[in-house]
Amino acid sequence: ACGASITLLHLVERGAPGQVHGERHLTGAGEANVYLSDAARRLAAEGRNVDTHTHEVPVGNVAESIASHAEEHGTDLIVMSTHGAGGMRDVIWGSIAQQVLQRTTLPILLTRAGRDSSQAFAPRTIMVPLDATAAAEGAIGPAEGLARCLGARIRLVIVVATPETVPGQWRPTATMLPTGTRELLDVQVKQANVYLERLVKQIQSTGVEATMEVRRGDAVTELATDTGEHGDGLVVVATHGRAGLQAIWSPSVAARLLTRTRAPVLLVRIVDAD
Repeated sequence: ACGASITLLHLVERGAPGQVHGERHLTGAGEANVYLSDAARRLAAEGRNVDTHTHEVPVGNVAESIASHAEEHGTDLIVMSTHGAGGMRDVIWGSIAQQVLQRTTLPILLTRAGRDSSQAFAPRTIMVPLDATAAAEGAIGPAEGLARCLGARIRLVIVVATPETVPGQWRPTATMLPTGTRELLDVQVKQANVYLERLVKQIQSTGVEATMEVRRGDAVTELATDTGEHGDGLVVVATHGRAGLQAIWSPSVAARLLTRTRAPVLLVRIVDAD
């Protein structure tokens, strides 16, 4: 839809297991080339501009190699499939996708493994979760670009906590001052509406359709539920790219949202200023 070309990449992994998630793992360059060629033919038959690349020298760090190849090929977007949870190894080291995100500033589009490959990727609504910070607004630009290509609309969402779902560091205050906490959160709801109304007008001025919603509760729970309720075909979220235990102990909504939604998620890397 955006006129992009596609490069299909396979890395021969050093010491790779025979199976990954119950499926046979390609361990040699020969069978990898056959596999990629077959996939490329199917895409070319659909009118796609596609090429392939097999990195035949076995690599030990898959994430680092993916990031390196993306830079080498002048890639604008990395697309990966994820199972969402991979046991204790992923808890400690983070999923491969999250590790790639740490090693590149390129956006990464994640789609859930098991998605029906015959189902076209044609989201009519693109959700952008925000938290009223400039960093989170970094997701709006990429969302606008995709919305224009795909003829989709953008839906901006902010989740304001309730007294029962405030973040851990604020719970003692919420317990001691319940009335004050409730009033403060109500003010945040009003501020969020004003903030989103301004952004919606800005987006609409560019010719892209946009709507907004303020929800109450736990951010990840509400965003995951909201995605299903509104049939969002894509979520675009800005993230610092934290992985593993760092993501668990940080307020990274993106890392937790990945395990809770079935919609494809586009992660836009926030690069902190030095």
